[in-house]
Amino acid sequence: MKASILITVVLCFTAKLVFPCSAIVLKHNDQILLAKNFDWTLHDGMIIKNLRGTSKTAYFTHTGEQATWTSKYGSITFNQNGKEMPYGGMNEQGLVIEMLWLDITSYNINASLPYVNELEWIQYQLDQYESVDDVLTHLNDLKIYPIKGKIHYILTDATGHSVVIEYLNGKPIVYAKEANTCQAITNYSVVQSEPYKVEVKGMQKDNTSHAYRFFQLEQQILTLNGKQELQEAYAFDILQKVTIPKGDFKTMWSIVYNIHQRSISFFTDTHSSIKTINLSAMDFDSGLSYLTLNQDKLIDLSNAFEPLTEQVNQTYVTSSLTHLGLDEAVTKDISQHQFRQVINQPGVYADQYFHLEIVVPLPEEKQLGFLAVMDSKEAFERREAVTGGYLYGNIAKGTLYVHIYGLKNGRYAMLAFIDDIKNRKLDFDKEGKPLEKYATFSTKEFLSKNEITFENTSADFSRANSRYEVKWSKHFALLFHVLK
Repeated sequence: MKASILITVVLCFTAKLVFPCSAIVLKHNDQILLAKNFDWTLHDGMIIKNLRGTSKTAYFTHTGEQATWTSKYGSITFNQNGKEMPYGGMNEQGLVIEMLWLDITSYNINASLPYVNELEWIQYQLDQYESVDDVLTHLNDLKIYPIKGKIHYILTDATGHSVVIEYLNGKPIVYAKEANTCQAITNYSVVQSEPYKVEVKGMQKDNTSHAYRFFQLEQQILTLNGKQELQEAYAFDILQKVTIPKGDFKTMWSIVYNIHQRSISFFTDTHSSIKTINLSAMDFDSGLSYLTLNQDKLIDLSNAFEPLTEQVNQTYVTSSLTHLGLDEAVTKDISQHQFRQVINQPGVYADQYFHLEIVVPLPEEKQLGFLAVMDSKEAFERREAVTGGYLYGNIAKGTLYVHIYGLKNGRYAMLAFIDDIKNRKLDFDKEGKPLEKYATFSTKEFLSKNEITFENTSADFSRANSRYEVKWSKHFALLFHVLK
């Protein structure tokens, strides 16, 4: 049986660059809007006009089969990581897809299927399909071999059908809502979010947690029944209620997709005028082009796009992916591929990056577990875990599989322990022996808390040894007290 994380809270450890975001599909009297807040620490972004009839190939991340396709439909997408890797968008048929971070994501990377990465998946669907049903019909045609992100997706279309798609335990799971039934999601899974539909006990009203933002969205859905008309202004008002307004980590842009009008409206944190793009006014047969998100000079942007060059594309890709922790060599390689679309040409990512799977045995029920993975001595001393490499919460009996995507070959440290004393730290007795079960990437056993260092908890990793099974240390002091 696989264990599940029921709650996750931040302790003295922090995780690098985690996305909270909020999204909602509103449906009322044949009107359909998808509204999304993009919450992040990087400001810059671009909107891309993607063309029909373009041959495409997934970026080479490993020796499996790269997906290849030709775009049937044009689309408008919001991007930080260059063309072919959008965060979300709408195609000319009215299919809309957006993504949000989901830390418990586990992709189907071992399936014998052609692959795309986690953001190419969005562009593939917008290029190929006109409805949610089409996407679901072909959902098992591909696997996702990610670059870095652990995300789930929310989709809707002109029929009013909407779904959230999550990859859990290596399988795509679909949560569907029919026409006239609204749908919301933040950064918990659908199942984890359910308890927060009607109440959030003990949380402050200005709380920006996943649960409270989901609760706020669900409360807005309940007020929708009395409305005569569903307009973009109402959707923006809802987004305002779950906005993170300030700080290094905040809402960078807010988007409302109007499916029947085939229009997209948005504003950014620094440019608050609402801008609009009408897809019906776009020529999707020629002129690959873009425009910057952060400007207030023009309100109707349908004819404001400029040619997208490889140099412009690389500037955005490098800024975003180095911010995510990838080095400049791989960002250049990805940007070059986005323009040249070469098949069977091994890339920098395939040579230098790997996905780490940590297998954690949990022989007892309802344990409080801690796990953190750090990528340097400096990060260890700052107590800063890698993206996707931090967990703390109640866990069930069984085996927990922790997946960390997009690590560069090198040395990593891990500290994991069962927090029996429930004080959020590994404890020692007066003789310096640990009081709780613990594990690291090293075979060294601690004799005092001063020995918990990067050097004593680390090992070298690459694709050659990318699966690690936790071996718990002997429970010296606690065992002694029990026998005594």
